[in-house]
Amino acid sequence: MGNTGKIMLESIIHSLKSLLKKPFKIGMITAQYPEKEVSNLGVAIHVLYLTRELARLGCEVHVFTNGNKISKKIEYIGEGKRIIHRINASFKFPFQNSVIEKKLLRIIFDNKVMDAILKENSHEKFDILHSHITIFGALMSKYFNNLGWIHTFHSLEKNRIKFMSKEQKKYLGIEKWYESALSYADALIAVSKNLKETYIKNYDPKEKQKVFYIPNGVDSEIFKPDNSIAEDKKITCIGRFSREKGVDFIPKIASKILSKDKETKFVAVFPPDKLIHETLEKTKNQFETLEKTFPERFIWVKEPLGRKELAKLYNESIIYIQPSRYESFGMTVLEAMACGKAVITSDRGGLPEVVGNAGIIIKLNSNIFTREILKLLNNPKLRGKLGSRGVQRAKLFDWGKIAKETLDLYQILAKKKPEEEQERITEGFKHLTESKNQEIKL
Repeated sequence: MGNTGKIMLESIIHSLKSLLKKPFKIGMITAQYPEKEVSNLGVAIHVLYLTRELARLGCEVHVFTNGNKISKKIEYIGEGKRIIHRINASFKFPFQNSVIEKKLLRIIFDNKVMDAILKENSHEKFDILHSHITIFGALMSKYFNNLGWIHTFHSLEKNRIKFMSKEQKKYLGIEKWYESALSYADALIAVSKNLKETYIKNYDPKEKQKVFYIPNGVDSEIFKPDNSIAEDKKITCIGRFSREKGVDFIPKIASKILSKDKETKFVAVFPPDKLIHETLEKTKNQFETLEKTFPERFIWVKEPLGRKELAKLYNESIIYIQPSRYESFGMTVLEAMACGKAVITSDRGGLPEVVGNAGIIIKLNSNIFTREILKLLNNPKLRGKLGSRGVQRAKLFDWGKIAKETLDLYQILAKKKPEEEQERITEGFKHLTESKNQEIKL
């Protein structure tokens, strides 16, 4: 049977099942969603996996996201399906300013997503809307269509923006205004307890009962120890080319490590923005200098890597580091842990929650990072112990469990759960929070 015939058969089977039992219908709104599973954006990866697992649970998940052209793609997964609605929010700007362009594109996307949701909801009503990053398109869609609305915040722009460029800081008022609209959501999800507490403190101390903690997860099918891949004496770090990710600490750390240990390699996966802000121009030049000073040993990866490419890189390395100034969760750290790698991170944001006792958590200082890396390079026993703990700890962040917790919350808000189940589910959320605090003993 060809691919077209297979899709037609899956469509018929799904339609027959839908007649017997109407699937729970979700409208997932995100400006970021990966093309061919390649992305260096944590939100895009989060939505990719969450929607996959929700479909496996039998849901009908409609993802409304950006695209170069308007398109619609249907994927049958498990008992459910995922429909990707690409919305072309492009616009020809009469000036060159990446910061303003990004904000205007968000406004255009918000307006176009309202129209797309209105049309799809008229065919068959959504049970719930769930947004990521973008807020006003979801807020308006909630009221225009009389739907429940949940928003997951992956960071707080009010706090994150202080680590950005001067040009970006000029728009702090707009970001605070955007985030204040979250008070209209029926429920909020934070990907870390630190982020949840920060939001409540900054925005909504009187309504903390509607803010839930449900973390990011890791794909254990891809990110796992692979003994067939030979380890190299390689230190790896992955992130956006931004101050919040600590990209400007990398040259200081790498130059010291590579000078003191002649066998070590340093891999920095930091794809540069198409327009690097002035504040990071110096860092870009330092990266280029390191490439010339340590050819074959300082490796600057300038393109986003796919999931399998990342897993291979983690398994090739012996240490993963994350010197972030602002990190609401730390997805790459979790992926490295799942691959059995010793990790060293800053003590910022949600990183301590993710790492627990399965890694080294230190103050954000290039000299301290250098010292701890050199210690770990010369201590294979400790690397092995931390790596084993990391594998076990990563199992706590299973996407299947996370999707089930999310679906439980959806069904409460959509009144598709009996009232007597609400207490049980609330206890489930409490248990999920506590389980992430447990230490791994080996």
